[in-house]
Amino acid sequence: MTRPIVPPHLPAPSLLLVDDDPMPRETLSTLLSAEGFQVVTASTGEEAEGKLKAEQPPFDLVITDLVMPGKTGMDVLKCALNRNPSCTVLVLTGFGSVREATEAMELGAFDFVTKPMQIDQFRNTLRRLMERRSLTHERDELRIKVKALTERAERLETTLGRMEILANQLAPPTGGVVRPDALADLERLAALKGKGLLSDEEFEVGKKNLLTRWLA
Repeated sequence: MTRPIVPPHLPAPSLLLVDDDPMPRETLSTLLSAEGFQVVTASTGEEAEGKLKAEQPPFDLVITDLVMPGKTGMDVLKCALNRNPSCTVLVLTGFGSVREATEAMELGAFDFVTKPMQIDQFRNTLRRLMERRSLTHERDELRIKVKALTERAERLETTLGRMEILANQLAPPTGGVVRPDALADLERLAALKGKGLLSDEEFEVGKKNLLTRWLA
């Protein structure tokens, strides 16, 4: 038996399936659910846009027919990426609409599948889609971590700069004895505060104790 595309131990990705033809919509919905996806369906582009705007958190994936009356798959694609730039969109198209499908990829679609589709080919595309989604999540998580670390480093650098200035201002006059580890103690104290291990009140008390010892 073929293993499902989404391993059972992983959370089911949320997927919006859009197709105005009920038969392929129901067939694909059943197939995608069996592969481990959490599937929501829409029968029109207008319905799809409404669900895209209402879903919270946004859909991870969107599979949409390209040619539909009213709002087309191109409209769904634009709405999906506007709602969630990290959303992965796959478009379904007939042989006569390959040019439009290529345009959809230029606008940000992951790939297109022609109808009538081969199930094995479709499953392979889904596997590539999941690999791309995994890489996208890793990228987004790294961006968040880098941003947080950068902000934290900037806050700590600012705190340490102020503490160094204060230490210089409060240093004993020339000829006095300065503890060589005085500034290091203050830096360690500021580092603990920067890591959230000291409250503002604890930091102030510790700083006063250090200053008292320096000037003693």
